[in-house]
Amino acid sequence: MRLFRPALFAAAALVSLASAAEPVTAANVDVINVCAAQPKKVYVDPLMFQRMQGAYKLEDGRTLHVTGKGRKLYADLGAGPQEIVHVGSDRFEAVGKDMSVRFDGGPFPHTVHIKDDAGRVLASSQR
Repeated sequence: MRLFRPALFAAAALVSLASAAEPVTAANVDVINVCAAQPKKVYVDPLMFQRMQGAYKLEDGRTLHVTGKGRKLYADLGAGPQEIVHVGSDRFEAVGKDMSVRFDGGPFPHTVHIKDDAGRVLASSQR
């Protein structure tokens, strides 16, 4: 008998709380906008900056055009130039997109690898 009253009280409290809960509607749901992270820029050797520019014929038939304007590099895979920033070593990240470009060969780049945000190689090429 002693356990009956607390159990009854707990059940009544649970029903009371459930009925007092506010229904979830579009008016009371917070919206969170998620944006691509902005990569941190790293210094690029001027010799490497100039030698990276040019056309790279990719293995899937597309051509990657890398151009420079001022101190910014742009990569174009056919959909218009997209700014890429140096994030360390020979890696570059597209600004506002989930794409990574890696140049192999140090100051005399001869190979380029393009990866998506999951790390899958989309295309590569040798000059």
